[in-house]
Amino acid sequence: MLLLAAAPVLARLYAPADFGVFTVIATLVATVGAVAALRLEMAVPLPTEDKDGDSLVALGLLCALSTGTLGTLVVAVAGEPIADAYDQPALRVWLWLVPWAAAATGCLLVLNQLAVRDRRYAAIGRRNFLQAVATLAAQVIFGAAGVRAGGLSLGLAAGQVAGSLMLVPGARLRDPGTRAAFHPRVLRRTMRRYRRFPLVLAPSGLVNVLGNQLPVLLIALWYGSSVAGWLGLTQRVLAAPVALAGTAIAQVYLGELARVAREEPQRAHPMFLGASRRLTMIALPAAVVAILAAPSAFRLLFGPQWADSGAYGQALAIGAAAQLVASPLSQTLVVFGRQKLQLAWDVGRVVVVVGAVAGVWLLGGSALAAVWAFGIAAAVAYLVCWLLSLTTVRAQGRVPGRPVAPTGRTREPESV
Repeated sequence: MLLLAAAPVLARLYAPADFGVFTVIATLVATVGAVAALRLEMAVPLPTEDKDGDSLVALGLLCALSTGTLGTLVVAVAGEPIADAYDQPALRVWLWLVPWAAAATGCLLVLNQLAVRDRRYAAIGRRNFLQAVATLAAQVIFGAAGVRAGGLSLGLAAGQVAGSLMLVPGARLRDPGTRAAFHPRVLRRTMRRYRRFPLVLAPSGLVNVLGNQLPVLLIALWYGSSVAGWLGLTQRVLAAPVALAGTAIAQVYLGELARVAREEPQRAHPMFLGASRRLTMIALPAAVVAILAAPSAFRLLFGPQWADSGAYGQALAIGAAAQLVASPLSQTLVVFGRQKLQLAWDVGRVVVVVGAVAGVWLLGGSALAAVWAFGIAAAVAYLVCWLLSLTTVRAQGRVPGRPVAPTGRTREPESV
């Protein structure tokens, strides 16, 4: 709700071109941040013993900080060519935010999954709220101070850091057992035991996030900064239902599903269907409202210069609704050890979505046509993801009482 309430203010503080710079920065942060911890955060809720979970937290935090260091070197070498390719000189300065904002994102993911493991859902809710407050407050302050091109990006980085710090108090980082998890011998043993997460899920996670972010980068590259700005504001508004409901449900669903997978996997099927119904009850009305009211609503709330964002909202509505339903439930594949199937779907989505956008551009289509192709292709891909997750939990229901290995390295059920 804060994201929605602040959007009209930000739309008047920043021009579409400013949002264009921010869209590129935010997309890069999301892409790198998703794999900054090498997806070890996904393993944190799975071990039966807390010491193993603490070791995964330590390893994930170190990987995230290493990503920030390596990313800084990459920006030093490739920052200027990237800015030249997008014809956005402001990127030369603000690309330096990307590595450490991504590292903060990785730390946030690790600490958040530890909170999921400990079932500290209230702490996660407070973090969601206060992170949004920190992000929006910084963006408004920098915008009012005249830091146009980078104000939005600085706010994003401030929010990621604030979100990470808010989860530190309950993370037991000062406990002797947790400090022992940082010993090199323990870290090496943990990495060997959970090597499938960096080896399989990290590439899968990178491909997964590219399915959402690569089309945005290509649209910004091919159609210019103003189009990127209009698209960026549209995604910001459409992301509000996902942040409000989808993320919260996903975190609770993962924590409960990991417990059910260990103890009574036959209950996974009804849990999956119940979560699907709840998410659909949110996604479907939101999509209908966006399709019917987006053009007039964007023009009224954000001003005439943002009228094109309303048309983009219509184009992305179906894909956003499908994402709201399928994305939180896609963790089913990870919990039940179907990492290879997850990777196959991720690769397929990138091919379909990027191919749709590239095809429109190669045929000389407009930016709006490219966004429509993006939205429809994403909806189809998320439908396939939901069907794959449904097949997985149905298979578990036909094998009653079968426990799942706590490391996530489960054998595939014979029925699948």
